[in-house]
Amino acid sequence: MKNMVVGARCCICKRALSAPLSVKLGIGPICLARENQQEAFDFMRAKIEVLKHECGKYIYVRDIGHITGRSVTNDAEYVIKRLYLEFGITDETRIFYEDSEGRVDELLHIGTRFRAFKTGREGVKLEAAE
Repeated sequence: MKNMVVGARCCICKRALSAPLSVKLGIGPICLARENQQEAFDFMRAKIEVLKHECGKYIYVRDIGHITGRSVTNDAEYVIKRLYLEFGITDETRIFYEDSEGRVDELLHIGTRFRAFKTGREGVKLEAAE
């Protein structure tokens, strides 16, 4: 039997830990790999900056993830789900986003499901989008 620290358990799955590094980290190698994969996956998701919002009416965001990962355009469903969880958007909430070229478009949605883009005009600002 390996030299096991009595009571040392993985903080994720609660299995007994035996490797000294796992005991020190408090997480087993399988769960650590899963956590690292999730972090890498999250890193690639669209990143947004919320510029302005009025609960239930509209939310205005800027696409800031297109340089290191996905953009709002190619990760729209994730963006809507995130806004739903963080800001409690409803079916009536209009979602405007400024893309990397400064154009403001609208994400059309039903609940957390992306429906379509409503293309805006280059340089349109929040006041004009409302």
